[in-house]
Amino acid sequence: MNASEFIAHYFHSNRNKIILTIIMAILAFIFIFVTLGFGVYHITVPDAIMVVIDKLLGNEVDYHDELYIWDSRLPRGILAVIIGAGLALCGVVMQNVMHNPMAEPYTMGLSSGAFFGVVISLVYGVSVVPWFGDNVALIANAFICALIPVAVILFITTFRKLTSTAMILVGIALLFLFSSVTQMILLTASSETLAQAYSWRVGTLANMTWEDVIIILPVVAIVSVLILSLSKKLDMMYMGDRNAQTVGVNPNFMRILSMTLVSVMTATIVCFTGTIGFIGLVAPHVARMFVGSINKYLMPFSMAFGALFLVVADTIAKVSGANGLPVGVISSLVGGPLFVYILVKRGKKVWS
Repeated sequence: MNASEFIAHYFHSNRNKIILTIIMAILAFIFIFVTLGFGVYHITVPDAIMVVIDKLLGNEVDYHDELYIWDSRLPRGILAVIIGAGLALCGVVMQNVMHNPMAEPYTMGLSSGAFFGVVISLVYGVSVVPWFGDNVALIANAFICALIPVAVILFITTFRKLTSTAMILVGIALLFLFSSVTQMILLTASSETLAQAYSWRVGTLANMTWEDVIIILPVVAIVSVLILSLSKKLDMMYMGDRNAQTVGVNPNFMRILSMTLVSVMTATIVCFTGTIGFIGLVAPHVARMFVGSINKYLMPFSMAFGALFLVVADTIAKVSGANGLPVGVISSLVGGPLFVYILVKRGKKVWS
């Protein structure tokens, strides 16, 4: 019995699928505390955990311990889990409603739109909401511009019904359009601005704070609950538009609703972190290998795997090089070969 046959046999039981998902989620939670001991500031994992415990109990904590552990690494670890889970769930939804194994949260041009918003803010100082400070204005630019490609697709859909393939193609066209305009703007940028833009483009969790947790966590939680409540209808979408219609599901409405929810969650994440690739693409495929394609099991497992994947990738990113690497680089370095392996080794079995 080879590895794939063993996986299919052992996790055929629904009980085992649930147990594995719980184990994956627990490991992701544990890794939040493990990652506290890694970074430029040298401290052991047990000592870092004690800093968190002392802070929660109201005990006095060393200034540097509080600055690096409580104010920096802990929110970064928490957000790695939240963002990994959110992007993975968005990937499941996109692949379901688009009937395409290559679909992911950024398929509709979200990342290129957000990057365009960041670049016009950095280079020209243009702000969609000028009454905010520079940092907030940049985040607002990224969020609003990320939603522009989706708004265009949904606008076209209201006048002319688009197939899932047509939606993907329109999204790709908008992606290249925004990318081209952005590159033209960057040609006039200074080296300092280029460095800032590059750092945002590749995706990083380095500057995460508790304020970011307060914004991102509720959005991801609320949208995730809404998506999970649609899991049975999305199962029907997975079987094709005609099958969905036979059981009373409006595929066009469900596709628009799903895309809207995914867009809001992804845009919220992207405007704070930049583009963290491959989580939304790889996690659903890995999940299908273990728990199949029924969303009741697929969605929670994908979220747990995405959370664990990103928190581990961020830990590796923090210890890679003198000042660490952006987590988007690590996720792509690991996710790319992993995705190729899945396609070569499993082929259509992953998608069937």
